[in-house]
Amino acid sequence: MNEFDDTLHDLSENLRKQKEIDSDKAWTQLSRKITFLSFRVKAWNITRTAAVILLPLFLLHQYVIQPNLKITPPEMITLVSAPGMVTKAVLPDGSEVWLNAQSELTYPQRFTGKERTVQVSGEAYFKVVADKKNRFNVVMPDDITVSAFGTEFNIHAYNDEPGYHVTLARGNIEVAATRSMKKETLAVGQKAVLMPETGEMDIVQADTYVETAWVDGKMVFRREKLETIAQKLSRKFGVVILLEGEALKEYEYTATFTDETLEDILDLLKRSAPITYSISRQEQRANDTFTHRTVTIKSNKR
Repeated sequence: MNEFDDTLHDLSENLRKQKEIDSDKAWTQLSRKITFLSFRVKAWNITRTAAVILLPLFLLHQYVIQPNLKITPPEMITLVSAPGMVTKAVLPDGSEVWLNAQSELTYPQRFTGKERTVQVSGEAYFKVVADKKNRFNVVMPDDITVSAFGTEFNIHAYNDEPGYHVTLARGNIEVAATRSMKKETLAVGQKAVLMPETGEMDIVQADTYVETAWVDGKMVFRREKLETIAQKLSRKFGVVILLEGEALKEYEYTATFTDETLEDILDLLKRSAPITYSISRQEQRANDTFTHRTVTIKSNKR
């Protein structure tokens, strides 16, 4: 076969192969490939754009929003005990608090940071859950603070009384007065007597039963002056008590009351000293509220 015949044979073979090609099928396959490659390019561009947007958002949440969430102060709860009532509260850490009549306790919905801090005015008995890493602070009126890690103690701090008392029943506590810069550590059975106006503090021995019997609904008096008894009766029964005559303030009583009514207690006091008493009726005001009953105590001694 000569060179011309070889060329003719190749052309004939190419023509035959071209006739065997399915052009529609080939075009469909090519179109799919082009579409796929175009999709990959678009997907990469979208992913890259999303990453550019999400990264600043992640950094914003991580370094701005999240820290602010952590430092947001918790909601404060205030609990008030009505006259004649002993109210119990359980704090976020499990510590227990008993509030005597006409007392107020303020504490956070949750404790944050290294210290557990609450505020109290009036009288309260604390049973603090032990936690050596997180100090427990009770802030009293006039910048007086009681601190502990786990213990039981009683605070008596009514604003209308000249002095405050802090009595330790179990464990250890530290009492600090900001005004005088004084700080004392109490042992079990000791009581800190504080003068809020000056911040002066004295440490004395205490009868813890007398100081804390109110938690069990008792009123215990050991050679207690009538003036102090009148204050406690006023809070317990929600009445106003007036003592007519300076001599009455020096009368002293020793007694324990549990379930007695106000009249029962006054009758017992009357039997032990030359006194008389009268109780006024409650009167309705214009706004439909009622006045407090008033108890007037007089001396029969001439």
